[in-house]
Amino acid sequence: MENELFVSEAIELQLLDKKHVDELFRLVDTNREHLREWLPWIDANTSPTDTESFVNSAISQREAGKGPQYAVFHEATMCGVCGFHPFDVTNKIGGIGYWLSQAYTGKGIMTSSVKALIGTGFQEYGLNRIEVACATGNGSSRAIPERLGFTFEGVLREREHLYGRYVDHAIYSMLASEFSLNKALH
Repeated sequence: MENELFVSEAIELQLLDKKHVDELFRLVDTNREHLREWLPWIDANTSPTDTESFVNSAISQREAGKGPQYAVFHEATMCGVCGFHPFDVTNKIGGIGYWLSQAYTGKGIMTSSVKALIGTGFQEYGLNRIEVACATGNGSSRAIPERLGFTFEGVLREREHLYGRYVDHAIYSMLASEFSLNKALH
């Protein structure tokens, strides 16, 4: 597998690597308030060492064949992360997670990045099903699978404890058979 995934002239995905640690920590640190609304790990990421632990786990996950995670770059500037949660290898299921710094939201960057991940998941890893789960109140995050033709399957009630409150998750999926029929994704 290559270390980079070309998305467009402006967008590139680079496999998460130790070289990204300091820049990634700074990105999280400067976007804490924005990211904290929907991501449970923000308060636990207080130093570059915490970010390095995350990157090391992403590398281990990838090396174990359980899915890649990428730093997202827009015009050579890191602006977020997207990738797979550890694959369910037995059932060939991959869940996609993603986040963007506030200054880069609303530009189609993550929709394009997730579209590239879908192709990678089905074509390179032979997944049968790709899932996206996000808080029901997170309209920006929900819009991505909706734009890309995922099927809304339902809501898991009080699925995540997020800073003193429970949030419901909307669950979306796409099957390999649907991907092969969806020419817009190719």
